[in-house]
Amino acid sequence: MSPPLLLLLLLCPLLLAPLASAACANGCSGHGTCGAGGVCSCFAGFTGAPDCSLRVCPTGPAWADKAYATDSAHSLSECSGAGVCDRSTGICECFEGYTGVACRRSACPNDCSGAGVCMTIQDAGLYLGSDYTTVAGSTGGDGMGPRYSNWDKDSIGVCSCDFGYFGPDCSRKMCPKADDPVTINQNSRRISLTLVSTGSALGGTLKVRYLGHTAEFDLGSVAGQSAAYCKQQWEKLDNVETVTCAVANQAAATLRSYNVTFDKFPEYPAENNFFRHTGNPALTAFTCDTSGVTVTGGALTACHVKDLVSTDVKEYEFCGRRGTCDFTSGLCYCFVGYTGADCTSPAYSTSSTNAEPALAATAVGNDYIGTALEIQAQKPASSDFKFLSCKADGTEVFSINGQGRITLGELMITTTGATISAGGLTITSGGQTITTGGLYVTNTLGGVNTLQVTASDAAMTKAVIAGYSATSGTSFNFIEAGASSASLVFKVRGDGKTTIAGGGLDVTGGAEILTGGLKVTDGGATITTTGHHHDGHALHVLQGAHIKNSRTNGTVMTLSANEDSHNGTALLINSDRAIGTNAYYSLLKTVINADADNAAAAQTIFRVTSLPSTEIVTGGLNVKAGGATIKAGGILVAAGGLTIAAGGLNVAGGFTSSSLTTFTGGFESTTAAATFTGGIHAKTTDVTIASGLDAQGLATFTGGLESTTAAATFTGGIHAKTTDVTLESGLDSQGLATFTGGV
Repeated sequence: MSPPLLLLLLLCPLLLAPLASAACANGCSGHGTCGAGGVCSCFAGFTGAPDCSLRVCPTGPAWADKAYATDSAHSLSECSGAGVCDRSTGICECFEGYTGVACRRSACPNDCSGAGVCMTIQDAGLYLGSDYTTVAGSTGGDGMGPRYSNWDKDSIGVCSCDFGYFGPDCSRKMCPKADDPVTINQNSRRISLTLVSTGSALGGTLKVRYLGHTAEFDLGSVAGQSAAYCKQQWEKLDNVETVTCAVANQAAATLRSYNVTFDKFPEYPAENNFFRHTGNPALTAFTCDTSGVTVTGGALTACHVKDLVSTDVKEYEFCGRRGTCDFTSGLCYCFVGYTGADCTSPAYSTSSTNAEPALAATAVGNDYIGTALEIQAQKPASSDFKFLSCKADGTEVFSINGQGRITLGELMITTTGATISAGGLTITSGGQTITTGGLYVTNTLGGVNTLQVTASDAAMTKAVIAGYSATSGTSFNFIEAGASSASLVFKVRGDGKTTIAGGGLDVTGGAEILTGGLKVTDGGATITTTGHHHDGHALHVLQGAHIKNSRTNGTVMTLSANEDSHNGTALLINSDRAIGTNAYYSLLKTVINADADNAAAAQTIFRVTSLPSTEIVTGGLNVKAGGATIKAGGILVAAGGLTIAAGGLNVAGGFTSSSLTTFTGGFESTTAAATFTGGIHAKTTDVTIASGLDAQGLATFTGGLESTTAAATFTGGIHAKTTDVTLESGLDSQGLATFTGGV
């Protein structure tokens, strides 16, 4: 090793020693600890400089920054990017319009003008928002609104104004509100409130939130089920003046239901920037808070609010729409002719501005019995002058001439109806509308129609007479006819059921009854089709037919195909049910003593089931001529036996008899085995069995027996007379076998 290199190695430790032991800058300013290499480890809040001499400020979601992913931005930033950090104090100096320790909240304008509370949009949704969004069918909520959780949930500030104030800064005052006095014959807003459960008892408290106010209902008290209690609870609200409650349906254990009509809202509105309406509050303004409801032995299934009346409702607007509102003072400035705090009181005798009434006559006092308005003419009654003439833009729309004849553009009678004593009523155009009171027509002349409706337009496409009802049901009739309401001969009920009480029904072009049925209590029904009907059916009933005859004689129902060339089906029974789905489903069934009013119970005689099978339950089967052919499924006779006098019996699918069976005209079984539990008695004609015979009782064959394929078993013995007995496949007899005619 050379001397210079050796010297350098000896000097290196001496040169590096000062660097290894150097102190941290400024001693970490007293806000940190000095670590290896002279690096400060600053205390929390003092990381603004390497020597811990500068503070840092609080952070929040940046009001604006670059996105770091799709639809993702607002990373944490010092002073939320809406202020400057004072490093000496660690306090954010927020820009105008921002507030909070990290400048993360937008300041409410004008601090809500001292007439409201500044809230974050998260709190506004939670405490002022709708409890739930689905009204119909909901089981209710818990009284809290939706939770907003986006980045700005604690950043955006909004004013919640005191009632009577509104605007972004709550600086605007609300004027009195009322219904417009010029618009008349309008409806009041009406809703239905229903609470349903599956339990045995309802209890606790139901709260109904309505535009910032809450009505509470005690479900456990009997008094709480009355209409008076409903009215009392609603009228406790500051934003409701008067209501009318009707009990729609009540069941103390499971149901509460009210119809609520809002007759009047307060003159001075208890509304603000979040909660207000103009007379027709939306259905979503009503929500159920069921957090305090208890149900014994079940659960709530629904708490919902529905519309009953929501069209053409009374207004609830500033100054009754008869004035302008000064929102700085909250005072109405009424139009000419109106006065009062809400501008709804008339203040004129004559007026020519804004189409206001030019004349008003008021009879004061509830005991007034005089004439409020009287128009006189000294001239005798005549048609050449008028008592009254009403014109719109110079065109007369209503007049009363000197003889009392009224001419008008349209007549609408809303209550009590109209009575025309003489002269009749002639409407040349425009039709007639009667809203309430009905139309009564009385005819004292026997030679003219009481009511005649004629559609003279050959292109008529609407109903000549149309009757409509807001509902359907059994409590009213669409049409009724008779000598009186107590003696009706014909009626069409509200659910469509048609009843003919006398005279019968004569239909010449076929009839189709889709639902509801047809009831004819006397006179019967005759349905006749002529020519070639398009579907081949005289009567088509989709929902079933019930024909009842209370007379002691006569045929209940007759089906006649009178056309000599008829090649259709006189009676057709169809079913869409699959084969074999239900043994007790009958396509055709006959029953005697159906009302069981005699000593014996009702008995089924015969039925055709969906197996399919044909069953003779009692009384037996007697075929007097022509024989009987059973192609498949067999025949089951449960009682009464089977008698075939002539024509024979041909069974291709097997035969089972539980009692003695007598065959006078012969018997042939070609496919399946024949089983006779109650014995066989065959006369005159041979009995041929190709697939085996099993007789549990005595079998007597007067006309011969032939078994060609399977073995024949006779547990109760055999008695064959006259003709030979041929058994090609064996014979097994458990009892006495007697063969008079050979074997």
